[in-house]
Amino acid sequence: MILGSVSLSGDVSAISQGIRVACSHPDLRFHALGNQLFAGGFFLNDRLPWKADDFIFESRENDILVLMSGAVYNRAELTGLQAKGAPTTDPSIVAGLFLSEGPGFVSRLNGDFVILIIRTEGKEAFLFRDHVGIRPLAYTYDGRVLSFSTDIIGLSRAFCREKRIKEDFFLKNFKYADYRVMPCDHVKKFPPGHYLKICKDGINITRYWNPEEIKTDYKLSYDRMLSDLDYLLHDSVRIRCDNRFTAGAHVSGGLDSCVVAALARREYFSQERFHGFSWSPLDFEPPGEEFADERELVNKSCGKANIISVFSESGSDGFMKAWASFFEYGHFYAEHLISDRAVESGTNLVFSGWGGDEFISTGVTAIESDLLRELRFRLFLKRQRIDEPKLFVKRVLYSVVLPALGILDRSAVMGFRSDACYLKKEYRRPDRRMIREFHFNMSRRKFHLMMLRFYHLQLRCEHWTVAGYRKGLEYRYPLLDRRIVEYMIRIPSVLLCNTDEPRPILRVLGQSLVPDEVLRNYSKRDQVYFAHMHKSCREAGRIYIDQADSWRENPDLQFVDFELLEKDIAAYRKGSEAVDEMRLFRMLVYLKGMHEFTLKYHSSGW
Repeated sequence: MILGSVSLSGDVSAISQGIRVACSHPDLRFHALGNQLFAGGFFLNDRLPWKADDFIFESRENDILVLMSGAVYNRAELTGLQAKGAPTTDPSIVAGLFLSEGPGFVSRLNGDFVILIIRTEGKEAFLFRDHVGIRPLAYTYDGRVLSFSTDIIGLSRAFCREKRIKEDFFLKNFKYADYRVMPCDHVKKFPPGHYLKICKDGINITRYWNPEEIKTDYKLSYDRMLSDLDYLLHDSVRIRCDNRFTAGAHVSGGLDSCVVAALARREYFSQERFHGFSWSPLDFEPPGEEFADERELVNKSCGKANIISVFSESGSDGFMKAWASFFEYGHFYAEHLISDRAVESGTNLVFSGWGGDEFISTGVTAIESDLLRELRFRLFLKRQRIDEPKLFVKRVLYSVVLPALGILDRSAVMGFRSDACYLKKEYRRPDRRMIREFHFNMSRRKFHLMMLRFYHLQLRCEHWTVAGYRKGLEYRYPLLDRRIVEYMIRIPSVLLCNTDEPRPILRVLGQSLVPDEVLRNYSKRDQVYFAHMHKSCREAGRIYIDQADSWRENPDLQFVDFELLEKDIAAYRKGSEAVDEMRLFRMLVYLKGMHEFTLKYHSSGW
């Protein structure tokens, strides 16, 4: 992780020191850097193989200092452009490209990165964030000093620790809200695919990646598409491998994670033990009727790929511990738990299938609208169940008519109301722009583009980058490789209609990689995981119910309707069946996590 402050006039060491303190963590060691324009540095974690050269490159002769977080994956392609024998660390490659091409060099990188470039004699500095936004970056500028950090919450604490946290920062847990909102207005997330320049004229932010300019390739054939994506899939995993790390992967019963895990295992064939991490708890049997056990699919996938399966713990104590720190992993409590298992196994690099739903393995219903728009009526009808009139009408209604009219189906509306029921009335209304971007896409191309803007992809990556780094874990997401993203935008939807099965591309490309049971698994719901989550939520809710009254005094939680909450708590204690027990306990669990976060946020330590 990197941080610092830049000013063309005046000393910024005190400001940088404040940021460092706010971002510090017991498991991280800080290395300070500075010159006439800049004060800052980077954190190292001894569990990770990163060295100082992976963060910093400086050449006074060429008037350039590069401070970098992350990695460039197309190094082989880029180093071929440099003189023989030139340094090949990522920061040195960046410096050489910048000196020869200027800030536009960043458009040719393929990686997950945040880069700061300082030109002391030229009195200018540049800040870059990777194309998709895998690496987090927040900044603040007061007209004189530019401050930044890849620990985005830490930067907010440095400048706003004494101020009340913005309610929108919490409301995304209950409704559609802007995922880019920070705890305070003073600090902002830096947009992916952009770079910033600071010079005597102030700051200027430039967008360098424009995926909406990619044209649909109607000349593309089905076989060529599969061939190209098969290469990109394998290569996206390959270039993210680094033998300095001990690798593992997420594994679920779905295609995305299983394919990525199998490919990563092949690349790390000489690593004796390669672990596959599943969110499903091992020692838990859901009550009631028979269920589809995703753990069996995990074990089959891991067995086929020579991966050791590792499952989450099932105790309620672990659940409550994770939820008390739930913002560290973006309220993905299971990742909080399984990351501890990864550390115990000696793993420090985790491959993830995150991003498949949005791109290479998408089965978005906007394909149906594309077929109608292109007058491919025969193919459209072939994909529908016209032999079952009710099902046919339902599919057309939900995939074409309602999105075209901008109408949410009743179940979604009721779900939103339920999630927001314990908010004060003025905070319950969801962000219509966010709903529109996620639900009302009338073309698959627009769906892909909106998924880049919607920011849920980046939000998970941001949380996991920071939380993982503190534990000594690096996460990599091959399915969010910029080349795969760009290629999927090029593809005409008709090429995805050779089969009616969901995930039509990855189901074909993964045939040799995953078991048949996974190829035939069309569900996205891990019943064991969700049943365990509900059980743990009930157990935790019964404990937290006695703490709810004390949270009323927390000024950061002023958006909560505590009168309604306490009314339902009283009714629940009297045994009233009118109270939705699960909804009540879920709210208590979220409030506990948010309350604990506010205490840490406003404290002097972390």
